[in-house]
Amino acid sequence: MVLLAAPSSAQNSVNFKLQNSFWVNLHQHLFTEAGGTSRAGGPGPGRAGRAGGPGGDAYAELATLDLVFDAKLVAINDVLGSMPDGATSVTDERIDPAVRAALNAAAPAYRAGAWARQRPVNEAWIADMKARVDRHSAALIPALARAYHTGWPSQPILVDVSADAGPVGAYTTNHGPAGFAGHATIAPGGEAAAGDMGLESIFHEASHTVDASIMRAISAECAAQNVRVPRNLWHAVIFYTTGELVRRQLGKAGDAHYMPYAYRFDVYAKGMVKERAALEQDWQPFLDGKIPYEEALRNLVRDATR
Repeated sequence: MVLLAAPSSAQNSVNFKLQNSFWVNLHQHLFTEAGGTSRAGGPGPGRAGRAGGPGGDAYAELATLDLVFDAKLVAINDVLGSMPDGATSVTDERIDPAVRAALNAAAPAYRAGAWARQRPVNEAWIADMKARVDRHSAALIPALARAYHTGWPSQPILVDVSADAGPVGAYTTNHGPAGFAGHATIAPGGEAAAGDMGLESIFHEASHTVDASIMRAISAECAAQNVRVPRNLWHAVIFYTTGELVRRQLGKAGDAHYMPYAYRFDVYAKGMVKERAALEQDWQPFLDGKIPYEEALRNLVRDATR
């Protein structure tokens, strides 16, 4: 059951805490305006060199780092995600003094301008997703754990809702703030985050808290078959599995017009075409209960590496 926490800033469940944090939104905004970096290490489109204003120098340096893999950026997001909503400044010494100064300098203008517009957008998305998560998480979480052949984290996942959330609009880092299994940051805007796609995105990001287990299983099977590990197969498994199980949970399994996220937004075309074909041929029978996990994994690795 998803329960309301304090006035609309955060909403909790056994498995998720959906949060609308001023400081996380400000940090993500400054990072994006400074240029940002993609998971591949390139600057955000059209934003390089826009690091002027309060905190420009500090965030120009951060913008060369990666939101997902750089420990400094992960720590900043985690610390800010742990701050009380009413905090008037950032004082935590785990954040570099120059970054603290940048955040504090930019806060008044951001609070009066962009935040005044974005806060209700985030709150509306949280309220919508709260109802969906509340309705479906009890069934989806064990289904995903069974499909991934792994345990699910016992701690909840922190979901920060932010106007900016990396180059693809969502990302997750593992071992989040104390008490959380991971820390997802999701942008609420656009078709990709609306309605059923928003629900799928939440569970896709949650799946990243167990992605190490998925990677290990694929790597072990690749070693057994003496083949190179496909770079994107683990992520394709998450896209495909989450999309299929959410579709079933929503009662859309027989709906020819319903498209899971990766199909709807042509994700597989971006480096996972062979993986998609292998998943459709070899993973789908496992999800349908027709073959065991071990056989499906063996077939999947064989066909994705041909």
